[in-house]
Amino acid sequence: MKFIILLLALLLILNANAQQTEVITNHTIIQLHTAGLGKEVIKAKIQSASCNFDLSTDGLIALKKAAIPEEVIAAMLSKINTQTSTSQHTNTQASISLSSGIYYYDSSDNKHRELDPSILTNQKSGGLGETLKRSVTGLFNAKLRSSLSGKEANTKIKTNRPIFHFVFDTTAGGFGNSNTVWSSVQSPNEFFLVKLTVNKGSREVVVGKENNVKSDIGIEDELKIPFTTRKIQKGVYEVIPTTALQNGEYCFMFAASSMYAGQTHKVYDFGIK
Repeated sequence: MKFIILLLALLLILNANAQQTEVITNHTIIQLHTAGLGKEVIKAKIQSASCNFDLSTDGLIALKKAAIPEEVIAAMLSKINTQTSTSQHTNTQASISLSSGIYYYDSSDNKHRELDPSILTNQKSGGLGETLKRSVTGLFNAKLRSSLSGKEANTKIKTNRPIFHFVFDTTAGGFGNSNTVWSSVQSPNEFFLVKLTVNKGSREVVVGKENNVKSDIGIEDELKIPFTTRKIQKGVYEVIPTTALQNGEYCFMFAASSMYAGQTHKVYDFGIK
């Protein structure tokens, strides 16, 4: 009788250990959904287990094609953001003492690398083809572009889930844009994360459209990359892109810049390799 009790206890311990070491993937979620389990059950499973989800653009499309409910996908995104913040930033929970600016946190050596500010310049309205179309039709939308010199940023990041720290000088009221009207910012919510287009010797972003009737100034929504923010301490925020970034060129841009077509405004650029 004692042997049977000990055996049952051993089996329970092994089962508990197996549950603790189980890693949930996209394939696991699709299996559970195909088996007919409800979204609340799947969400509870996500919260109780370690997860290694592929939430890149391709991964999200595959989940959508498998008819995974959006609530479940949102729970997957939330879980990965929590795991990333917990596992990679245990050391950053201590007080961060850095001068004001935007930093990429390199978890490989536990160091902060500052993003160098650059200036958006050379605003231009489309090309010759767009100019001709607008002159003929009057309603054709010519694109207003602003560019950064060089095809690549100085800062190159090797992970597609980078973690940034925004550090604001709270005694001076933030760190500033080059435009004196918007000279002080104090929150990451005052920035856009924008994907840049590489064109010959520069990187460009569309900052508006215009025709002979009207002009629309601002960054197009499809160019903005959503991100989550978390306040670590006074004046210091952790910023993580909501989804994995594809290889390419990006920048953090003052939201106020889009009101003036991005001219003569600082951006903080980096590349994903």
